[in-house]
Amino acid sequence: MRAAKYAAKQPKLMGGFEVGNFRHYFKQWLLCHKRPPIRRSFLAMTAFFIIGATAPIVSAEPWVFLPVKPLFQPLIGDPREPQTNVIAHTNQAQFEGAIGTTLELLRHSPSDKTQWGWGVLGSGFIQLGVEGVAFPLRVNDWYAGMYLNESSGLFSHRLEFVHQSSHLGDSYEGSQEPMIYNGENFNFTTSFQPSENLRVYAGIGAWENLYPNDNSFFSSLGTEIYSPPLDFIGTILRGYGTFHLKWKAQASGALNKTAQLGLQWKFKKEESRALRLALVYYNGLSEFGQFYQTPDEHWAIGIYFDP
Repeated sequence: MRAAKYAAKQPKLMGGFEVGNFRHYFKQWLLCHKRPPIRRSFLAMTAFFIIGATAPIVSAEPWVFLPVKPLFQPLIGDPREPQTNVIAHTNQAQFEGAIGTTLELLRHSPSDKTQWGWGVLGSGFIQLGVEGVAFPLRVNDWYAGMYLNESSGLFSHRLEFVHQSSHLGDSYEGSQEPMIYNGENFNFTTSFQPSENLRVYAGIGAWENLYPNDNSFFSSLGTEIYSPPLDFIGTILRGYGTFHLKWKAQASGALNKTAQLGLQWKFKKEESRALRLALVYYNGLSEFGQFYQTPDEHWAIGIYFDP
């Protein structure tokens, strides 16, 4: 009898583990671990989705591993969104290039008609000069991070934790001393898309750890406008325009402005993969960390490869 009563009081085990207690203790460990509060939030966001991957065992709610594309579609007008491109400045002897992507690892679709996703991102941006037939490296910036996004109806939202570092290129060796530029930031963006031809968005963020030490706040506002699609030899072709504003408190405050006007070409209308050719205008302080206090105004031609 004692054995039976003892067994009845024991918590249920699943796969040899006490699931309820494991989650409880893991949560307590996160809260008690000696880390800065904002980094604890980042760890909690990660832990929620890692532990949530076990939910199909105890819940009928659908979870999808490695969905085809992220819930929050990339902001194609943001010059520092993860992207792959080649850009040639038309009023300066400079070229830029980028390679990057967003990888959604896990998606949850509960019964309330919302969708939630969790994933990682990474990108690298370089700038090259021109010296005769050589293209010396001037600067390179690197980004890596993690995000949580949500979509419901016409709205989608994205919370990111991103690390950035910037490094001076070899072309300045011996003539300019590189500075240390790196840090992490949290940023939140909300997007509203009432139709396939229009999207508007706004974002806000702050640096949690930035060196050199400077004002941490930044915000953004932008739009994407598309023409009706045309059938082009069995593919889809449409014009588009973007306008992106980013205000940064760094360097005593700066309003960076980016505009694109171009063509988007894709094989199927519903696909996210596309090739874009655009005329680009930029005016503000440089987006490259090593030159973050340097004014930059240029026109360029860009080729973009959307995943």
